[in-house]
Amino acid sequence: MRAQGLATIGLLLLTVSGAIAQDPGSADVTIHIRDYCDPTSFNAVVGPGTCVRGALNPLSNGAITFPAFIAEVTLDKSAGAWRFAPRQVAIAEGATLHLQNLGGETHTFTEVKNIGGGFVAALNEASGNLVPAPECAQVVNGQLMPQPPSDDNLFIPAGRSATVTERQGVAMYQCCIHPWMRLTITPENVGHTEIQ
Repeated sequence: MRAQGLATIGLLLLTVSGAIAQDPGSADVTIHIRDYCDPTSFNAVVGPGTCVRGALNPLSNGAITFPAFIAEVTLDKSAGAWRFAPRQVAIAEGATLHLQNLGGETHTFTEVKNIGGGFVAALNEASGNLVPAPECAQVVNGQLMPQPPSDDNLFIPAGRSATVTERQGVAMYQCCIHPWMRLTITPENVGHTEIQ
């Protein structure tokens, strides 16, 4: 009888912990910003300090080289290791988003009306000739000019964190450097719409 009682308690704890983990109306939500850049190759091509992965986490083994990154973006229109996790979340009005950049590069967390390209022309082209989202960049004299940092356009360096208080309604976010990094937020009890 005692073993059956312990099994019942264990099942109850699993059920309760599962329900808590799936609560869509949380007041605090953590969004991980990820990439897997190789410091040597990224810094050689893009410039010193572009990728500081090894400096932040000396235990990180392996990474994606810049040529492999460009090949993946060109083939797949995205690089899977560069992402917001999760990509979709339902939250209560006034919830706090805790943004943690776990990667080696700076990323933006930019609220956009419509998903589009960013301010790096080569990545827009490799990602399927994306037209820049106006919240990310404007074209001035034929050149993409990044929008400055603001409350709706956060630049988050590698290893840093930020917080955002979410307003009511559906919101879409993207990285203006790596435009396939996207997040859709919906109010609790409203279904998600997958962003393209």
